[in-house]
Amino acid sequence: MQALIIGTGSIGQRHIRNIRTWAQDARFIFLRKDARQDVLSASLDARVVGSLQEALALQPDFAVVATPSALHADVLAPLITAHLPFYIEKPVVTRQEDIETLRSLMQRVDFKSPTLVGCNLRFLPSLQKAREIVQGGVLGTVVRAGLTAGQWLADWRPQQDYRKSYSSQPNLGGGVLFDLIHELDIVRWFFGEFERVGSISGKFSCLEIETEDTVVIVMGKKEGPPAVSIQLDYVSRKPVRRYEIVGDLGSLVFDLPAQTLTLAKNDRTEVIDCGEEGFDTAKTYQKAMAEFLKAVETGTATSQDILDGLNSVELAILADEKTIS
Repeated sequence: MQALIIGTGSIGQRHIRNIRTWAQDARFIFLRKDARQDVLSASLDARVVGSLQEALALQPDFAVVATPSALHADVLAPLITAHLPFYIEKPVVTRQEDIETLRSLMQRVDFKSPTLVGCNLRFLPSLQKAREIVQGGVLGTVVRAGLTAGQWLADWRPQQDYRKSYSSQPNLGGGVLFDLIHELDIVRWFFGEFERVGSISGKFSCLEIETEDTVVIVMGKKEGPPAVSIQLDYVSRKPVRRYEIVGDLGSLVFDLPAQTLTLAKNDRTEVIDCGEEGFDTAKTYQKAMAEFLKAVETGTATSQDILDGLNSVELAILADEKTIS
């Protein structure tokens, strides 16, 4: 099995490790500017090339795209045209015109190769359990949901100056809206598509960045939760990822830092058993890669293909456009 790796930063290296976990005999091709060699490429005996055309000529079995999100569009069209399976980090792209171009291209070339979008929280057992509870009607009619996620950006990647990270640069697709697109993806995964969307966003803190550090999104739909709020930030000094879903028969609270999933009904509160790996986010990357590699081997679909991932991006773009003044 031969893997084309486009982007060998921290997340790209994580994917390489996971590929080797499930396919120990995997061989690697690195796409890098000027075909730059380094310790990593040497340790893997990777073939390093300077152009995508040269990489595709080597006939890889699949690709992993882990470059900054604003650069994804540059490589996706050739991958799709070549009918190459690929795993792509979230968000798939960051512009509406890229969404439309990719949808049109996939239809034109009849693209059916396996793809997987790296919204890895979908592989978290506790969230899978939460989705089962919500969709199983345990909460009754859901009237509102609130999802909050945030972390002080300077603590996010402590080995790197946050002011030089892609998160701080709009030209690389940075900003908390796309960085934390997980929450928009989760509400779609739980509840489907939304008709009404609005937001307030901006750079409100002392962080030295050129992108928004805070976004509050309000959404609703006719058949489903009439009121959903999503609060995202780069500012929370104590990391938070907490979801509350309220129905007329009960309420459900997911808290990732606390590693709890709690169901409250009438005067009874129950902590849901999610298993040993219920809140292990590191394992979600392994599970996602395992699903993708199986799909490549068998030609079957994955649980979140590129079209599904594009819908999450489109929701984020719509929220950004519908700014409440």
